[in-house]
Amino acid sequence: MIKFVCMVLPFFLIGCAQKTPITWEKRVIKSKVKPVELSYHEYGKENSETILFLHGFGESQHTWRFLLDDLSKEYHLITLDLKGFGESPKTEDSDYSVYDQAQLVQQFIKKHKLNNITIVGRSFGGGVALVLALMQEEKLIDNRIKKMVLINSMSYQQRLPSMMRILQKPIIGYLGIHLLSANWIATKAYQFSFSNNELIPQSSIRYAAQMLSLPLAKYAYLKTVNSIIPDDILKMQKRYKNIKIPTLILWGEDDVSIRIRMAYRLHRALPNSQLKILKGIGHMPQEEKPKVVIDAIRTFMEVR
Repeated sequence: MIKFVCMVLPFFLIGCAQKTPITWEKRVIKSKVKPVELSYHEYGKENSETILFLHGFGESQHTWRFLLDDLSKEYHLITLDLKGFGESPKTEDSDYSVYDQAQLVQQFIKKHKLNNITIVGRSFGGGVALVLALMQEEKLIDNRIKKMVLINSMSYQQRLPSMMRILQKPIIGYLGIHLLSANWIATKAYQFSFSNNELIPQSSIRYAAQMLSLPLAKYAYLKTVNSIIPDDILKMQKRYKNIKIPTLILWGEDDVSIRIRMAYRLHRALPNSQLKILKGIGHMPQEEKPKVVIDAIRTFMEVR
């Protein structure tokens, strides 16, 4: 163990010395994020309204599978793996913040000529969606986002879940992510995210563990943890009031990762938003009670 610590310590110190501030100015205005080919799948008819799905931290587009059959009958669906997750590239750099992910998603949107889209973002993906909305409101990108659905969304400065706080600790986090099995990490993440653990699909745990076992997946996982809250989050959250995009906020009432008070706060901040609280559901409504999410999205999409 001592030998292993001595081997990783120099790499840890180098990583700390090279950290670029995670701010709007550095990662959006002066972004240097390198383009990557994000993995995605399409469903439904291309000439229908497009819904683009952005998953949460530690997840992949696989998490949306329970919504696809129903919603693809009416809409053109695109599920995306964010950089570092699922089957998307995992590069050895530090560009894993919500700002960096937003830059890559907007490049994807532009490349695929998507217009008048609805973005569905949950947890970390919701944070990415909020950055994209701010970029659009501030005329940094073309007007391509028509609506948003935010599900248990990252949005405000908060105390992170205990597992993430441990992973943020120098050396301990590195050792933890590499010594713990991918199956253990995936299992604990799902148990923390569901209100009723009996509803956890075992296929979800198996797939999450499989993705976390890919080369550099744990590297990307740890980099994301260490950059998950922007350095200028207090400044960023004050600008939510400028987002005029019609937004549906869905929130599992039993969420212990991002508490329900954040839902009400976000609803108050976004001037064109509506809030629906999902009772008896935790942090992952799209898997715990997918029918409720399907119905809510369909109703929201029908409003003109």
